[in-house]
Amino acid sequence: MLKESFEVKDLGEAKFMLGIQITRTTNGYSLNQTSYLEKILKKYNYFDCKPACTPYDASVKLFKNNGDSLRQSEYASIIGRLHYAADYTRPDIAYVVGLLGRFNSCPSREHWNAIERVMRYLKRTANLGIHYQRFHVVLKGYSDADWNTLSDDSKATGGYVFNIAGRALSWKSKKQTILAQSTMESEMIALAVASEEASWLRGLLLEIPLWERPVPSVLIHCDSTATIAEVENRFYNGKKRQIRRKHSTVRELLTIGAVRVDHIRSEQNLADPLTKGLPREKVQNTAKGMGLMLTEPRTTSDGNPTQ
Repeated sequence: MLKESFEVKDLGEAKFMLGIQITRTTNGYSLNQTSYLEKILKKYNYFDCKPACTPYDASVKLFKNNGDSLRQSEYASIIGRLHYAADYTRPDIAYVVGLLGRFNSCPSREHWNAIERVMRYLKRTANLGIHYQRFHVVLKGYSDADWNTLSDDSKATGGYVFNIAGRALSWKSKKQTILAQSTMESEMIALAVASEEASWLRGLLLEIPLWERPVPSVLIHCDSTATIAEVENRFYNGKKRQIRRKHSTVRELLTIGAVRVDHIRSEQNLADPLTKGLPREKVQNTAKGMGLMLTEPRTTSDGNPTQ
């Protein structure tokens, strides 16, 4: 159809686009940025670094640097490049990249040490990619927030991830703009943001002609029983107007049947790595739950693996 109106050249099925490698398998598709990440490691001299099992050391607390800036331009360049990977195929580094991005204007030695930890983790996991399968096409989400934060402004970090066919489709990790006074309030803010995203994704599915009808409500898992109890109540008894508006957002989407909310244990919440640093076992389990799997290692012309 395009050839009838334009001069075009058919390059066949897409295999590589904007730094993302697309691999077709018998069960579905695989997206990875192995080549892109390897270029980053080589460009900033981290390709031969010692691999690490987690992207962030949970025992390390980062704060604003009040001293002299350390290689600010290079720091911002690395964060920008890592953001591209975190936004498209690597939800497992979304939290730490967003956290380090808060210090772009004046990085310190501690911030550089944290970047080195991310690079060491990417050295170990450069071959990870999201594998989308053809079956069990059900959309569901996970919402979480970390209120017990030691950031300079005491604002919590919220996050969500939505899976389709058991693979991550949409995710976000972001510092909340509203100052929460309790865990329940921070979880309410995160749930409202996740509910809006769920409503948009459900609307997108409704626009796909071949998608099975009717499209059910999107189930969102939340690990806060207090927050679930609040949204099940028609009225919010708190005094903060900002939280009341978030409550109204969730209530409206629940009423029209766009979303459903259910409780899940914290250790099973896939949004957990989007709000805080986790130990190795949890990092591996949540990455697997989001569909991150090892791709086939790339080889050189003589058949030897590149890594």
